[in-house]
Amino acid sequence: MKPRLPFWITKTLFSRLLLYFLIVLIVPLGLFSAYYALIGGRNQERYLKNQTMNLVYNDATKVADILESYRHKAYQLSTHPLVVQIMEDDLLLPNTDESRDLYQLLFSTMRGDTYLASANLVSNSGKVRLSTHTFPEVYDLRYHGNDWDVSSIISQNPNVSPTASIISIRGHRLAENGRQVIASILRRIYDGVGTNLGYLVIDIYADALANQVNTERLLNDVLLFETNSFYATSLVHTEQFGTFDKFPVLAELKGDYSRRALQTPTSVASITPVQGTGLHLAGSINSAPFEESLDRWLYAFSITMGVGLLLAMILSFLFSRSIVRPIRNLAFRMAEVEAGNLQTKETNSTIGEFVQLEHSFNVMVRQIVSLLELTREEQEKVSEAERKALESQMNPHFLFNTLNTIKALAKLHGETDIYTITVKLGKLLRSTIDNRESECKLSESMALIDSYLTIQKLRFGDKLKTTVYLDPSCSEVKTPKLIIQPLVENSIIHGLEPKIGEWILEVRVEKMDGRIFITIRDNGVGFSEGTLPEDLDELANSTHVGVYNVYRRLALRYGRKMTFSITSQPGKGTQVLISFPDDQGDKGSDR
Repeated sequence: MKPRLPFWITKTLFSRLLLYFLIVLIVPLGLFSAYYALIGGRNQERYLKNQTMNLVYNDATKVADILESYRHKAYQLSTHPLVVQIMEDDLLLPNTDESRDLYQLLFSTMRGDTYLASANLVSNSGKVRLSTHTFPEVYDLRYHGNDWDVSSIISQNPNVSPTASIISIRGHRLAENGRQVIASILRRIYDGVGTNLGYLVIDIYADALANQVNTERLLNDVLLFETNSFYATSLVHTEQFGTFDKFPVLAELKGDYSRRALQTPTSVASITPVQGTGLHLAGSINSAPFEESLDRWLYAFSITMGVGLLLAMILSFLFSRSIVRPIRNLAFRMAEVEAGNLQTKETNSTIGEFVQLEHSFNVMVRQIVSLLELTREEQEKVSEAERKALESQMNPHFLFNTLNTIKALAKLHGETDIYTITVKLGKLLRSTIDNRESECKLSESMALIDSYLTIQKLRFGDKLKTTVYLDPSCSEVKTPKLIIQPLVENSIIHGLEPKIGEWILEVRVEKMDGRIFITIRDNGVGFSEGTLPEDLDELANSTHVGVYNVYRRLALRYGRKMTFSITSQPGKGTQVLISFPDDQGDKGSDR
C-alpha cells in the first residue's frame, strides 16, 4: 500500500495555479509597499540627486566649452600684431586700410558668433574704440576710466594679469543692441616690452549660454555664480541676476561649493564647478511632481491587483483544464518507455506546445534506440582496436631484433658502413616509434639529424656537404618531436637529389632576443614559379605532407607566437625558417 501524501502535495493543478497566480500578484505588491514605505523615499531622493548632478555636470561642461572658445578668441585678438600696433599708435582713422583690416580681423575671429557675443577694443586713452556692434558706453575710458562700475569688467579688474583672461558675470546689463550681456571676458593688450596699451572685452549674450543648458527641460533653474563676489545670474530666467540673497537655492549651500547634491524642502539642487573658470553652476529639480506621480502609480497598481485576482481565478481554471489531459497521456507513455517499450506512438493532442513536446519525446526515444545500436557497434570497434594494438606491439620488437642481428653480422665481417647505418637507423627508428613523450630536447632532435645525415653521407659520399650548428643555450629547450628531420629529409629528396653538381645543406639552431630560430637551407633546385603556396594550410592537400605536419604541430604548440616561412628561388635553393619563443627560458634560469 502506497503511503498517503500530505494534502499540500496532492493539490490539484487548478489550486496550484491559483496559488501561484496569487503569490505572483500579491508578493510584488507587498514587497513594493514595504520598499516604498521603508526606502522608497530615500531611493527617490538618491535618484533625483544623481539625475540633477548629471544634468548640472553636463551643463557645466557645455558652459566651460563655450567660455573657453570665447577666451581663445580673446587671446587671438589681444595678441594679434595688428591690434598691438594700433594700440601702440593710439590712433585709428576711419575708412583707412588699417581700420578695414582691423574690422575684418574682428569679424573673421567672431565669425558665426556675432549674434551671440560682441568683441570690443579700447585703448588706455579711449582714443581707439572699436566693436563688432555698437561700442558700449560703459567701456569708454574717456569718461569711465577711474570710476568703479559694477557693469564694467574693466573697472572691476584694474590689475588683470597680462597672461590670463578674466571671466566675470557681474557686468550683467542690457547692451546697446538690446541684448542682455550675461558674462564678459577681459584681456589686457600689451606691447613687446610689457607696457599696457588697452583692453579687449568680449561680451557674451544670454542666448549664447541659455540655449545650450537645460536642453532636457528637467531643471527648474540653472544658476551661474561667482563665490568670491556672491553674485549669480540665471541661465533659464535671464532677467534674474544679483547677489545670493535673491536666490534661495544658493542660500542652502551654506558656503560649501564642492561638487555635490542636496535635498531642499521642495526641490533637489546640485552644484558643480565650471572647469577652467572661477565660476560655479547650480541647478534644481522640483521634487513634488515626482512624489505625486509615485502616489498615483501606487493607487493605480492597487486597482490593477484587484482585477488581477479575478483574472487569476478564471485563467487558472481554463489553463489547468486544457493541460491536465495531455500531461497524463505523456506521463503514461513515459512509464511505458521506462518499462522497456521503445515503440513510439502518434500524438492526439490539439495544443501546439504539447504536439511539439510529444514529437520531441518520440525523437528522444528513437535516438535512444539509435544510441543503443551505436553503443554495441562502438564496443565491437573498441575490441577490434585493442586486438590490433596488441598485435602491433610485436612489430617494433621484431624490427629492433632484426637490426641488432644485422649490426652484429656487419661488425663480425668488418662491414663498417653497414654497421654505422644499422646503428644510426636504430636510433632513428627508436626516436620515431617512441610515443611515450610528445616533446624532446633540441639536442636530441639534432642528434637525430646527425644520425640521418650520417646515413645519407654514406649513401651519397662527398657529394653531400653539410653544416650542422646547435647554439649551446638551446640544447635543453623542448619542442614537439620530429620537427627538423622531416624538413631535412624533404630538402634532400625534393631539393638536392634532382640537382647536378655539389649539394650543400645547412641546419642551424640559434637563440636571439628570447626566441629560437631553426634554419634549414640548401642549394637545390628550389620550387618552381607559382608552386609555393602563400598560405601554408594549403600544403594539407599537396605532396608535401611532411612539411604541413611539422607546421601544424608547431602551430598547435605555440599558436600565433610561431612563424614558419619558406623562401625559394628556382635553381638556387630553398630556405625554411622557423621561429618561436623560448617559453622555458625563465624556468631554466631559475633552476
